[in-house]
Amino acid sequence: QLQAVFITGCDSGFGYGLTRRLDKLGYRVFAGCLFPEGEGASKLKAESSSEVTIVPLDVTSDDSVVAAFETISDSLKNR
Repeated sequence: QLQAVFITGCDSGFGYGLTRRLDKLGYRVFAGCLFPEGEGASKLKAESSSEVTIVPLDVTSDDSVVAAFETISDSLKNR
């Protein structure tokens, strides 16, 4: 069974690099991005496998965190 991880800050830097690495290792990655339609998220989507899902996430917003949780939970239930 595929292992799933949720990483925040995936638009750039450490989060971006970790997402790429874990994707290559065969993990199912939920990549939290502040700007899901931005350059970093678009590049991540283009360079990653179908096992990477971009999740809109603003960690300073409770509503955004709840929405991300629900998105990930629903996705995992349907696998």
